[in-house]
Amino acid sequence: MRSFDIVDVLIEQHDHMRRLCAEVKRSHGPARRRLFAELNRLVNVHELGDRRIVHPAARNSGAAGDAVGVACMTEEGTIERAFAALTALGVEHGSFDARFAAAHDALLAHHAHEERDEFPLLRTHVGTQRRHMMVGELHDLQVMAG
Repeated sequence: MRSFDIVDVLIEQHDHMRRLCAEVKRSHGPARRRLFAELNRLVNVHELGDRRIVHPAARNSGAAGDAVGVACMTEEGTIERAFAALTALGVEHGSFDARFAAAHDALLAHHAHEERDEFPLLRTHVGTQRRHMMVGELHDLQVMAG
């Protein structure tokens, strides 16, 4: 069932990225290239949505939200650079597995940080109607970006 709450949608996207990471790890050849490209696209459009829609809402919730939002944006920059480097490297490169493992760990830590610290702020300080509107904004942004 499709959720109309931004937090639920983001958690679904996190779960999808976790599954794709596992598939990339166990795949090879053309399948790995395709899966990594899909993961890379999802990471990039997800993080764009975070920067444009999610973090501003969290940052507006007060000092704690501002600190969490800034920390999450810093983590995202690191993740985006890691995925860009992996894309340039290519899935066939000998160091891809080790570098992908590091990027995967960073992505999991970032998702855990958002789910633990940012999402409760959104549920507490952003009204239900606004969280529902954010789903539409996120969808439109991600479709246009990707």
